[in-house]
Amino acid sequence: MQAVIEFFSSLSPQERGFWILLVIQGLILILLLIAGLQLHKLLARYKLLLTGNEGANLEEILLDLAERMKKAEEQLVNGAARIEQLEKEATAYLQRWALQRYKAFANVGGDQSFSLVLMDRNGDGVMLSSIYGRDESRVYAKSISGGKANYPLSEEEQQVLAAALEGRK
Repeated sequence: MQAVIEFFSSLSPQERGFWILLVIQGLILILLLIAGLQLHKLLARYKLLLTGNEGANLEEILLDLAERMKKAEEQLVNGAARIEQLEKEATAYLQRWALQRYKAFANVGGDQSFSLVLMDRNGDGVMLSSIYGRDESRVYAKSISGGKANYPLSEEEQQVLAAALEGRK
């Protein structure tokens, strides 16, 4: 280190400025070489990223994904509209029903008589009742609106209507 100090003290001020500039240029050259190597590595990684599998580059992959996403969104919107339509239609389907067999007359054996209720989600539908007797059998149909019968109901018919409204079968 002593030799370097003696060397610089023996130089003229112009020569000292020249050597200082030379050292600064050397440091800048080293920094440029380091930056160049880092840039080379970065470019190699960028090229690897752009060239994907099967010859497709990143741009093509992103465009394909955007197109697929647009189709998926359209299918989602169409599916939601279809679900809404099906939900509206489903209110008219028979969803509640109940069946009860009973003995209409004390002198007739077995539970041969029955009442059957079939209703949609809104409680609209029909009640079919069959009264079985020894000599004859009769079938009655009564309309149901909003969960209430439009005609008077027997005790058994009221029970089966209540069961259908509660969801019991």
